Amino acid sequence: MIIQNIILKLLLFVTLLFGATPTSYVLSISTGYDNNVMRFSEKDYSEALVNPNILGNATTYDSYILKFSLRGKKTVYKNKNNEIIFKGNFSISDYRNNKNKKYWNGGGDIEYKWGSYKNLRYSIRHLNSYYLRHYINKDIGNSSYEPCLFTDRNQSFSISQKFSKQTWSNVSLGYIQRYYDKPFTEFDLDIFYLRGKQNFRLKKFGIIAIQYESGRASSKSNESPLRPSSFDRSYNYSELYIPMVKNKNLILVDELGISYRLENRKYDAEDFNDPLHSGRSHQDSKYDAWMKKQIFEDMNVKLALRMRDRSTVSSYNWVSDLKSFNQLQTWISIEWKIDYDKY
Repeated sequence: MIIQNIILKLLLFVTLLFGATPTSYVLSISTGYDNNVMRFSEKDYSEALVNPNILGNATTYDSYILKFSLRGKKTVYKNKNNEIIFKGNFSISDYRNNKNKKYWNGGGDIEYKWGSYKNLRYSIRHLNSYYLRHYINKDIGNSSYEPCLFTDRNQSFSISQKFSKQTWSNVSLGYIQRYYDKPFTEFDLDIFYLRGKQNFRLKKFGIIAIQYESGRASSKSNESPLRPSSFDRSYNYSELYIPMVKNKNLILVDELGISYRLENRKYDAEDFNDPLHSGRSHQDSKYDAWMKKQIFEDMNVKLALRMRDRSTVSSYNWVSDLKSFNQLQTWISIEWKIDYDKY
């Protein structure tokens, strides 16, 4: 709650910052649908029919979603081409058919800008108590199910540089603290990553980008003096992301977009007693499509679709079946832009 209050205060009272410049806000209200909230595999679906404890307090696998978000932006210093910009964001998501999955996230950016697509930025993001599903708490037995939630703290430094009117690049270095609520603290991770993105502006089309990220997730659950587990859950990962946005020569809408994201993950574990992670890897593919239309001068509507497919490879067939899943999400969002210039 302390972190939540800090983010809200920074966002809602950013207008009190020095600098005789307006503050821009974007208020968004979204409703969506998720057909596989807990990322169940086909094996999980079958097991849930005879063991409802897997569902926790939920009665369905899917859920409707309500989301409220607020973003703010203010230039706190400006001199010719140089600017210092503060940005803040906060959102609450509520899965209406799953009482466990209600969470908030927020953060802020401090950006020093010396030209178009030329900036240095520090970012911090906080994802609070994100629910995955109920798992067996093996510390007390083989039948007691507990909710599994984690919290992310993501900090990064990034630099953007423009090379021509049509191309610019971004490079980011980041650190994520992914810590789980009790009793699943043995899965805590410290994640370091490096990300690079190349952007291309195409005449009469829009923007195409290629992004690549590589990271290392380190687990200390098997190290003294903590040692909540004898297993090492560390892994290496890489991610490819290719978005394409068309915002030129459109008739019915103002923007059309598609993107493809592919994550490859490889676990370190080679312990015979840990078959769930030993020799395991996966490919996680996400396909996104969206369209945006401005309906009033300060308001637009966005429709979005995501299809996700995770394919797990393991020496054990039951692990591959257990950790592979498909997911479909749909969204409709209305955004309202507000400029506050009473200073």
